[in-house]
Amino acid sequence: RGLRRAGCIGGSPSARAQGGRCIAPPLKRGLGYLALDPEETVPSFLRALAQARMRFLWMTSSRPAAAPAGGDLLHVTTVHRGIGTADPRRLQDLRAAATAFFDEHGPGALVVECLEPLVLHSGIERVLRVVHDLHEETAMRSAFLIVFAHPREMNRRMIAWLERELDPLPRVVEPADIEDRLGV
Repeated sequence: RGLRRAGCIGGSPSARAQGGRCIAPPLKRGLGYLALDPEETVPSFLRALAQARMRFLWMTSSRPAAAPAGGDLLHVTTVHRGIGTADPRRLQDLRAAATAFFDEHGPGALVVECLEPLVLHSGIERVLRVVHDLHEETAMRSAFLIVFAHPREMNRRMIAWLERELDPLPRVVEPADIEDRLGV
């Protein structure tokens, strides 16, 4: 009746065609998600994306050597400049990187783990606008937006806005048939 089934992170197209299982959290395409415990969640989430062969762009202020296989890394820093980096004072560069990623790879996942330096250098209002713009971009592209925030390091107002605008990232991950994980 005109209801569209959403995608699922956690199963390859061939596994889905064969009735495979979806192990990762049930995420719906076009939506944005919020996780408030990045230290615990980011590494395992990125591995799940890589195992699912889901292309992703990881925007982070941490200093990883590289993104897991199948992902692109955008290091948000004021120290280094060059390919694969973005200055937290130039928020338009984050939007441009997301657009270029989706143009090149199609609908994938945009993983944002750099809110603290963005707020520090650009202010809450500008960062909220960028998160909103990234959310709209992923919705138009039928992609996924996953935002990780440190609640103890963020302004309570910003956390409240993120919680209103983004769905909580599902915490329980259990194997299920792919049809059980597809959203409407």
